[in-house]
Amino acid sequence: MSGPRLLDRGAVAPAVEQVPGGPDLDPRFRERRIAVRKDAGRRRLKRLLLLVLVAVLALAAVVVLFSPVLDVDEVTVTGAAQLDPDEIRAAAGIERGAPLLLADLGAAAAGIEALPWVAKAEVTRDLPGRVHVEVREREAVAVVSGGGTAVLVDVTGRVLAVAAPASTPFVQVLTTEAPPAPGRSIDPDLVTAVELAGRLRINPAGAVAAVRVEPSLGLQLVEGGVVDLGDASLLDAKVEAFRTVHARVDRSCLAAIDLTVPTHPVLTRAEGC
Repeated sequence: MSGPRLLDRGAVAPAVEQVPGGPDLDPRFRERRIAVRKDAGRRRLKRLLLLVLVAVLALAAVVVLFSPVLDVDEVTVTGAAQLDPDEIRAAAGIERGAPLLLADLGAAAAGIEALPWVAKAEVTRDLPGRVHVEVREREAVAVVSGGGTAVLVDVTGRVLAVAAPASTPFVQVLTTEAPPAPGRSIDPDLVTAVELAGRLRINPAGAVAAVRVEPSLGLQLVEGGVVDLGDASLLDAKVEAFRTVHARVDRSCLAAIDLTVPTHPVLTRAEGC
């Protein structure tokens, strides 16, 4: 019977496996791991706090925007002479009771400027509850008549309103076609005639009844007779020549004044006068 086996002193004992992070880990590595975990925890906490802050601010913004304190209480209008302020308020599209800070001021101004009489609109908000509209209206300078329709127009040819020529102090521009509806513009070929009508309405006052564009540019006088201007060339000189002739000559039995050459006016009187 064999006895117990004795361990050979020369044999090497198997090595013990070291577990990462175990008690044999270098203290510097352990401290580094702890620091990394703490940094990650702090970053997660910061992100959480940021999300909470954003949520709180969003909630506060909603509360402020829809607070009755910042509702639109009134819409005031200045600069309106031809238009009813209520018509301007309707075109702005800003209702009373709507959130003031959410009011689209650009869209409101565009809506107002679409009105035929409005040249420019400025819309501002005045905390805590007012929207203010300031408008600059267009100025009518002539009446364009044609096709049984007459409209007021400004100097650019913008149609402002339907007109009754007999009840307006403006010089008419006579055409063969009906002018467009208010808010649109007349034919560009008529703009020169409109400018001319606006100038002759004032000086000499009451002398010109209408500006014609066919067969050529000319004037119909209140006293009777016509003025032939030919085309739109040298128009300033022709207007000045008309004013001079109208003021200095005997206009009795006047049939026509030819100002196609403004430096050489030619008068024709009615036969048998």
